[in-house]
Amino acid sequence: MSDITRETVLAALAEKKFHPSVPEIVSAIVKITRSPNASIKELVTFIEQDSELTRRMLTIANSGFYGIKHEVTTVNGAIVLMGWNTVKMITLGSTILKRMSERDHHLFVHSIRTANIARFLADEANMYKTEEMSVTGLLHDLGIMIMEMYFNDAYIRTKQFAVDHGVPTQIAEYQLLGVDHAAIGGWVIDFWELPDNIVESVARHHSFDPDTFHARKTAVIHVADILALAVDYSGPSWEKVSKLDERALDVLGFSRADIKGLMLDIMKMRFNPIII
Repeated sequence: MSDITRETVLAALAEKKFHPSVPEIVSAIVKITRSPNASIKELVTFIEQDSELTRRMLTIANSGFYGIKHEVTTVNGAIVLMGWNTVKMITLGSTILKRMSERDHHLFVHSIRTANIARFLADEANMYKTEEMSVTGLLHDLGIMIMEMYFNDAYIRTKQFAVDHGVPTQIAEYQLLGVDHAAIGGWVIDFWELPDNIVESVARHHSFDPDTFHARKTAVIHVADILALAVDYSGPSWEKVSKLDERALDVLGFSRADIKGLMLDIMKMRFNPIII
């Protein structure tokens, strides 16, 4: 029986903060957005205490994604425009990227690439809320960080198993632990009370099922993750790229020929950090 279960993961998070240098305002924002009685005024007050988070909010609000004609100059205006869930995602996404940049540069780069590719694919598939897809891309491998930080022995064993047997990391995890990093990330994101579509997209990005409720969004992350690995020539020589589930292409309305063309565009992309 694996010692990594939903209960042990949440207990580990309760015992040790995800990142000791993250301002307390991050936790406060998540708490406020969970409360049914919270007001925008409370959220604005907390965000304005953090100049960097304020900058991120206004940058995204004015990025062109929302198609506004006039510049958003206040945090209140950004929240009204983007909604509370987006605020929560930006806060958590920033936190996770900061932690990755400090601890695991390869994972940091891969997450940025996946986020950029996810938004690109969502645009190509004529989906809405493509900003949400990019943040989901940032969060998709959160489970790897959780394993590395809180269950390091298991993390090392699965990495070695992947090397010895020439299999993708998630296959090694499932064979040794009975759970993979995708499911672990899903547990944490569900605990943080992000929307169900993000939970499912993260939890099932290695086990795509076209019959699930949020299959289309999960398909974006599944394909983006694989394409991000495929273009990552700086990755470890032993790392195996997972097989692309062609059902995900069908759900998105892409053919194999389409993917080859999209790959050419992706290889020309500049992979920007998005929200850090």
